[in-house]
Amino acid sequence: MRVGLVSLHTSPLAAPGIGDAGGLNVYVVALAEALAERGVEVELLTRRTSPEQPEIQRTRAGVPVRFLDAGPPHELLKEDLPPIVGRFQSALAALPRFDVLHSHYWLSGLAALPVATMNHCPHIQSLHTVAALKNVERGADDRPEPQARLNAERLLVTRSAATIVSTPAERAAIEAEYGARPERMHVISPGVDTALFHPERPAYAGDRVTNEHGVGEGDSAREPFLLAIGRIQPLKGYELAIRAVAAIDRAVRPMLVIAGSPTPGEESYADGLVTLAAQLQVAEWVEFAGPQTRAQVAELMRQASLLLLTSHSETFGLVALEAAASGTPVVSTRTSGMAVSVFDGVSGVLLDDRDPVRWARVVTHLLTTPGALARLSASAAEYGSQHSWHVTADTTLALYNQLTA
Repeated sequence: MRVGLVSLHTSPLAAPGIGDAGGLNVYVVALAEALAERGVEVELLTRRTSPEQPEIQRTRAGVPVRFLDAGPPHELLKEDLPPIVGRFQSALAALPRFDVLHSHYWLSGLAALPVATMNHCPHIQSLHTVAALKNVERGADDRPEPQARLNAERLLVTRSAATIVSTPAERAAIEAEYGARPERMHVISPGVDTALFHPERPAYAGDRVTNEHGVGEGDSAREPFLLAIGRIQPLKGYELAIRAVAAIDRAVRPMLVIAGSPTPGEESYADGLVTLAAQLQVAEWVEFAGPQTRAQVAELMRQASLLLLTSHSETFGLVALEAAASGTPVVSTRTSGMAVSVFDGVSGVLLDDRDPVRWARVVTHLLTTPGALARLSASAAEYGSQHSWHVTADTTLALYNQLTA
């Protein structure tokens, strides 16, 4: 079977937390590599963003990533990508026929669906983020998704052979908002790379070893710290994490490490977080660590006492699963995908509101009760270890086989 995984707007090789790269990038690479292990001839298809890029590069496990010429060979804002969808579509159509085209994000689907129709092969859509759901759950300072995207997502989920979603909540939102046919909706949960994300030692606050960057380096420092990780954008709601730290009593207040870089166009939001920390007089407790490699992310996950997931909306919340596999419990909002990726009382704590005082109380209790944190860390690690990309790939491949039979 020859499968094309389409990611127009971001290269699968881009480091998550930089620019527009995030959980989608992790997802497509992990899925591609697991499919390749099963004998599938799979290619990752994306847009050339540099004149120096070769036609084909490879992932760490050797899966080819093909860069197609579509628009200027440099980075573009997502808002500037719709006009070049047609050129990407033409480049995709010129490639040898795929048995399955599986698009990730709506821009990819707009380019790939007509090619799949022309080549009489099934088109599968994974939205990863649902515009209609984001508009309902967005923060007060976040821009609403444009009507053009809503219309495109509606077209894609109603005309594709199948739509893959990560959670029942995502499925329900797509069916309700876009009128998708239930029989074409398939819930397939993401996995976690347990070879990379795993607990290094029993996880409780008193045994966290960090340096000035929040990364372990021996036994010299044993200070707990909180971690918030991902792209710096209003959707992620990092101001809640800063306000929660400010509400923690100074005597037990931990460091907060925010790892990631601003999404293009959201630099003012990142500046506002720095200003907020200063205004709340917690600047010395908040570190902006910048983007991290996957190995650095895994180390941060292992060393952090807790992961704070403050997003207004997530279709799944892959970092919550990675933190759990690392033995680091998650404190999260109970919205959309987080209600699935975080097992309340097992891999973390789900909160029903965004009251920073309440968040501070939960964090304080866990940090000052080592036994409770150790138990939650152990159950989180067990929960995370049960999720594998192999299961995700097996289920996805079964759907491919069903649609090509």
